[in-house]
Amino acid sequence: MIIIEDSTLTQKGHHEIKLAFEIVVTAEEARYKVRWWLRDHVGMLLDADPPTLTVGEKTVWRVPIFISYSHTGRFSTLGVAEVDARTGEIIDPEGTKKAMEEYYEKEVKDKVPPYKLREMPTDYIPKDIPPAPKPKHIIFDDEQA
Repeated sequence: MIIIEDSTLTQKGHHEIKLAFEIVVTAEEARYKVRWWLRDHVGMLLDADPPTLTVGEKTVWRVPIFISYSHTGRFSTLGVAEVDARTGEIIDPEGTKKAMEEYYEKEVKDKVPPYKLREMPTDYIPKDIPPAPKPKHIIFDDEQA
């Protein structure tokens, strides 16, 4: 899908739009870049959907970002990261991160259902394997008394 910014077509009939733009970074490359940025700088519960190409003053890939939990699966969209289709740079990563954090605090945080620990059915617990040994804690005391 391509979105053309600043264009409103309200009439029926034949329309021509002539655009020239260059794509150096593919949609998959843009998504990959956002996914690694999320893991390195934002959080491990976030992931990216396939992007939409937006042609306007700049040609950018708009990559939707969502949050998932182990007990709910995919839970909510948090925002969109924009990747320049020519350079591959994420546009305003700090602003994107801040906007997602604010949206999470206002709209998502209070709606996440609490995690409930599920009990393992006894049929699935192996009978012939001894339990793991209790860990031994070693405390290193660098201070001298």
